[in-house]
Amino acid sequence: MRKLFKLLSSKFFIVAILLLLELAVVPATLIWLSMQFPTVGTYVSAIFLIIDIILVLYIINSEINAEYKIAWIVPILLIPPIGACLYFIFRRRKNPRRKLKRHLMHDLPGIVKLYERQPSADCRFLELGSFPAQCAEFVRKESAMPATDCYEYKYFTSGEEYGAQLEKELAAAQKYIFLEFFVISEGKFWDRIHKILLEKVANGVDVRIIYDDIGSLLGIPHNFASLLEKEGIRCLCFNRFRPVLDVAQNNRTHRKIVVIDGETAFTGGINIADEYTNEIELHGHWKDTGVMVRGRAAQNFSAMFLQLWEMKNAEDGINEEDFERYISKSPEGKYVCLPFADSPFTGGHNICESLYLKTIYNAKKYVYINTPYLILDDEMKKALITAAHSGVDVRITVPFIPDKKYVYAVTKAFYTPLIKEGIRIYRYMPGFIHAKSIVSDGNVCIIGSSNMDFRSFYLHCECNIMFFDKEVADDLYHDYLQTCAVSELMTEKSSKTSLFRKIYRSVLRFFAPLM
Repeated sequence: MRKLFKLLSSKFFIVAILLLLELAVVPATLIWLSMQFPTVGTYVSAIFLIIDIILVLYIINSEINAEYKIAWIVPILLIPPIGACLYFIFRRRKNPRRKLKRHLMHDLPGIVKLYERQPSADCRFLELGSFPAQCAEFVRKESAMPATDCYEYKYFTSGEEYGAQLEKELAAAQKYIFLEFFVISEGKFWDRIHKILLEKVANGVDVRIIYDDIGSLLGIPHNFASLLEKEGIRCLCFNRFRPVLDVAQNNRTHRKIVVIDGETAFTGGINIADEYTNEIELHGHWKDTGVMVRGRAAQNFSAMFLQLWEMKNAEDGINEEDFERYISKSPEGKYVCLPFADSPFTGGHNICESLYLKTIYNAKKYVYINTPYLILDDEMKKALITAAHSGVDVRITVPFIPDKKYVYAVTKAFYTPLIKEGIRIYRYMPGFIHAKSIVSDGNVCIIGSSNMDFRSFYLHCECNIMFFDKEVADDLYHDYLQTCAVSELMTEKSSKTSLFRKIYRSVLRFFAPLM
């Protein structure tokens, strides 16, 4: 009852009601016009019919994937004019707003200073061979993030390991701390982090936090940012959730970034909430992974953070950050890597999905993937099936206990046909797997914040790091095998279900690109 009361009295519930009321205005207005002025209502209906036909023709001829086209065409034709209104509001726009692009990409004032005096690692990627070099060039072209390296790394097989190391590193900070998370929720984990941050602020350390408003909506007070500002912690609440039907509400920062003194950086799937460190149990055991790097690679994560922080500077009237203080002075490292960011504001290709595809097509022996959600487009399905048919051992691990039942139903709808194509699907039996990673052939791996779904690939700000190193890949490989050991291998027989569930999953899968 307490949780129900909290939900009903929350900003989330109030905003959801307001959004539904907004959505009901158009059909209610049309019904009223038809009843009061039959002739006017007929003309308006005819106009919407013409608009629907034009929209359908436009969508059919647009350069987007087939699933996304079908997911929009059906509601536009079946529920006019609601379908058309929803399309105008929530469609994916190919060209981003110029102002945001200028702030978040190549033209961001001062960001280039981070790399003016840093030696390039391109030659080392060339030495590794054509595939790493191609990936490095692709990331540089799409995100302006250079090839780089680190002299130390640490892979975490659980949120508990990650949290303990994070607290240790934060306590050692001397100059600045950058934190960017999709979810921050009050609890034991946050209390420990918060205490350290307050101590650092008292010692003159520059502490900054970016959190996503929707991701953190139920876990913190509505005035969380202002409370932190009063404590001396500079804070940006990213893309505040408003009771307005607007495509921008879909664009969230789903990143998990920590940068300490420009020397140490963390990323992975772990947020700052007690379920991630298993201090509370929501969906059985919470399996997550993360990575810490030391060296020049941390500077790429600084750049990612500062790109979004420019929004805060713009709000506060600050024209340009002092980027000189963030230039890395780290030595050349042993482990070559590509820390990269995705953003819906910058256009171009989705970097994470493209690198996943490159990794899958490049695989000769195996491809092992962890993801909490499996919602694939045709291109990704084709890559996975092609690899499996070529003799590559393709495995995907998903949760046994879901956090969102409707998304889990979509995941099942997508993995069932993959089983028939020879792809091994494992369900993590102890509970919920939130890890996001891919490892292949003992020398390539990616770990970060991106799920294998449309939201991560097309709508969210994400961050990941790609390694081309046997030592790092082996860590992910052995952890994956240990995860498989406590997971259930799905078969065609075990994945069979009732006709009703098949229909339910098919409907959800149909609209998956819009979820």
